[in-house]
Amino acid sequence: MISACPNCGKPFNLTESQQQKIESALAALPAGKSLKFNCPHCQQPVEVHRQGQPEGAKTQAPAKQGGAGRHKHPDPPGPPDRTWLERGDLGSAEVLEDVPQVMILIKDEALQADIRQIFDDMGYKAVVPRSAEDALERMRFVNFSAVVMHSAFEGSLAASTIHAHLQTMAMPRRRYIFYVLIGPEFHTLYNLEALTSSANLVVNEADLSAFPLILKKGFRDYDELFGPYLAALEALGKK
Repeated sequence: MISACPNCGKPFNLTESQQQKIESALAALPAGKSLKFNCPHCQQPVEVHRQGQPEGAKTQAPAKQGGAGRHKHPDPPGPPDRTWLERGDLGSAEVLEDVPQVMILIKDEALQADIRQIFDDMGYKAVVPRSAEDALERMRFVNFSAVVMHSAFEGSLAASTIHAHLQTMAMPRRRYIFYVLIGPEFHTLYNLEALTSSANLVVNEADLSAFPLILKKGFRDYDELFGPYLAALEALGKK
């Protein structure tokens, strides 16, 4: 089982339960398929084959014996596979989807840390993009369960490329993203304002001390309103 990220070299520090999930997922993979997940440290994708090696890793050949009893150094591993780059996509690798991910788009570091901790406590994996461009790139390849953005992340909501992207996102993807907007201009839990802003929940900065409770209320209201509809879509195979 892979124990460290091949990109940054940091150990994964997986729990026994997480290791069992990954091993079970690897054992269930069809021939030729691989398992993909993001490194919790550097956020870079890690692709693992059934034998537990990361994509592009090769075992070193044993040293060959040369003349006069001398040994040659092992051949270095070959270069990484680049077929996905030539294709222009990441292929059909399987992704671990049992851990929901939340994208946090807040510049204030203290507030960002507080929101991140709240979602960590709820079992989410938090992703904090470096920029708006980084956020849009990540959305191309990851199905986030939630996005939390401050209205001033890109200066203003009207000028936000991320907000515009979520507004025009195809509904088969958008309906599964719980979009939270935070800002001084909003009225907390005002559903009509959230609807007008193409969000699922709006929160005023003055109410952030109660954010965990507000978030739970928002999730509950969303499940009550859309839960039966989403269940019907899944039953019809349209998820």
